[in-house]
Amino acid sequence: MPDLLLELFYEEIPARMQRKAAEDLRKLVTDALVERGLVYEGAKAFATPRRLALHIAGLPVRGSAIREERKGPRVGAPDAAVQGFLKAAGLSSLDQATIVSDPKRGDSYIAVIEKP
Repeated sequence: MPDLLLELFYEEIPARMQRKAAEDLRKLVTDALVERGLVYEGAKAFATPRRLALHIAGLPVRGSAIREERKGPRVGAPDAAVQGFLKAAGLSSLDQATIVSDPKRGDSYIAVIEKP
């Protein structure tokens, strides 16, 4: 499992702020990793007067694929709404979208987006 070392250089930070800055960096980066489905074994932050560093151990080589369903307009909606949906979903035509029936809303388009 790979490790990640992130090192930031900056102007001098007062000693009383270094520990909090390092912990904030650790929390922000690790929360973002977890939010994106990347688990890790451990993370440790370091601080000096001119540097912040973060070492993350045990990252996976690849993240898991994410499947997202994006709801679109109703069947028979104006062309502008359909084109906006296609552009937002990254589809080139309505053939790539699925039609789903809903008793309250009627038939509408759904785009299934898979991100590696």
